[in-house]
Amino acid sequence: MREVFRFLGALLLGLLLVGGVVGLALFLLLQDQEALARELLELARAKAPLLLFVAFLFALVLGALLHPLFLGYLAATRALGQEAEILLANPSHRLPLKGPLELQALGRLVQRLAEEKAALEKEVEARVQEAKALVERERAILSALIAHLPQGVVLANPRGQVVLYNPKAQELLGEGLGIGKSLFGLLDPGLLAHALRLPKERFLTQARGKNLLLQAVPLSEGMGLILEAQKGEEGLDEATLHRLKDKLAGLKALAEILAQEAPPEVRPLAEKAQEAAQELAQLVQALKPSPQAAEVLAQDLLALLAETLEREAGVQPGLALEEEARWLLLRVDTYALGRGLAATLKEAEEVLLEGRALEGFLRLSLLFPHPAPDPHPLLKEAVEKAGGSLWREGHRLILLLPAVKAPSLPAPPGPPPRAEVFDLSLLQVSEALEEAPLEGLLYTAFDLETTGLDPREDTIIALGAVHLLGSRVLRHEVYEALVDPGRPIPKTSTEVHGLTWEMLKGKPKLEEVLPAFRAFLEGSVLVAHNGAFDMAFLRKVGIDQPPLVDTLLLAHLLFPDLKDHRLERLAERFGVPVLGRHTALGDALMTAEVYARMIPLLKERGFRTLGQALRACERLPLARLKY
Repeated sequence: MREVFRFLGALLLGLLLVGGVVGLALFLLLQDQEALARELLELARAKAPLLLFVAFLFALVLGALLHPLFLGYLAATRALGQEAEILLANPSHRLPLKGPLELQALGRLVQRLAEEKAALEKEVEARVQEAKALVERERAILSALIAHLPQGVVLANPRGQVVLYNPKAQELLGEGLGIGKSLFGLLDPGLLAHALRLPKERFLTQARGKNLLLQAVPLSEGMGLILEAQKGEEGLDEATLHRLKDKLAGLKALAEILAQEAPPEVRPLAEKAQEAAQELAQLVQALKPSPQAAEVLAQDLLALLAETLEREAGVQPGLALEEEARWLLLRVDTYALGRGLAATLKEAEEVLLEGRALEGFLRLSLLFPHPAPDPHPLLKEAVEKAGGSLWREGHRLILLLPAVKAPSLPAPPGPPPRAEVFDLSLLQVSEALEEAPLEGLLYTAFDLETTGLDPREDTIIALGAVHLLGSRVLRHEVYEALVDPGRPIPKTSTEVHGLTWEMLKGKPKLEEVLPAFRAFLEGSVLVAHNGAFDMAFLRKVGIDQPPLVDTLLLAHLLFPDLKDHRLERLAERFGVPVLGRHTALGDALMTAEVYARMIPLLKERGFRTLGQALRACERLPLARLKY
């Protein structure tokens, strides 16, 4: 019914337009023709029934002509919309292409978009499944790896929930350890937080009544724990070692005096005592302090203590450390010291930690706005184990801790190169090279600089190469070498690459660099711009490693109407910086970046595998060029 009203409205609008046009024409024709206008008006009055009949007949004819055309468009459009809705639930559905040509063209476009959407959804689903399978394989590899470690290993998220552990960790922590369970119910949360600040140190803790050595490593998404059972006494505390060394020093001095002043008859016995004292000194020197005592700089110790006080006592202390004390090195159980301070300051609301350097000690003063509280037994024990002492002075609580000046190390020459995370997807065995996807291959983009353009007479003077993993340029994996050609370089060639024989004299010979270059190319697909020229020189020295991906041919394949296919023009087109042009490594890097941006365009054109791209390039006239 709604369509009928829409049709009648359209018909009425058409009649009004026709009537308006006729009325306007009569008005313009009858201007200044009053006599004729009166005659026509009289005639219209006399023939009014006939005129009304003609008008009605005209409306019927117009309606009969417009009805199928108007309703046909409406019906075809409505049908197309309803059929297109089916595509949302069933992408394989095919639209019936009926109705006007314009709507048929629209239907074909909708069908094509639906097919592309379905293809993309399948590709995304395949990628998701592939990623899931890869994650599972990586997890299996990681699980198998840590399962054979002699230490317990636990990985947890930032909330302390376990995501991975090995059998040794289960043995040490017991059945309370499980995926998704919290570590905070098994280990001291405060010790975990403290250990994460000192990832290189091990701390003594207890679990299931056993003494464990704990090392915590902060990760980008959580933490990793390394657990090991304490095997007997790992060492002595600092204070015990200090007292033992003092007594031993006295014993050695006494043995030396006896050896020098004793009567001849007892001198052999004194010498034996002196030898025993020296041997005992060597044994004591080999003893190590308890692993729970960490070596820490004074500036780091104050930061650790402040964090512990804020976490466990709710106190935010002020910090003051003189410059001379910043680089003092202390061996102290930082966790025990922090717990002892937190227990001592439970009732405190305000405190200032002040550190100063004394000869062989760090004087750590706690200043209160009221008389200093009595030190907690935990604090006394931690200070005594460190070989120090503490006392109160009115509003101050003073800790005196043994310290030495940290050794000054030579500044490193610079930051080490960023470590590249190993990609376990490289362990997957690909299909035959012909059917391998473009994004699943390892490539080597390379370039050469030569003494001239004739492969038979000229020679290589520079080589540059870089690896690509799919469309990712591995800029940390590059090769570059300059070669002494053993002869002058023509001026015309020097004008191109800027290399002269004087610059290359003393560089390795070509035969010296080729083994390393060949090893760099091995196992990869070669990529070059105008690669037929470069390959002619490489074949001359025994390197022939097909296939070759030529970005010059790919540029003609992708942009046949582009007049300039030079490398720098392609780089500008893709937004690649043009740097180091006509240097071997610079051109290799530029070629790599250009090819990385070509891969998505090749896939859009239907060239998804290496074989498809190479076969298409072979059909180009330029591919038949020989050097």
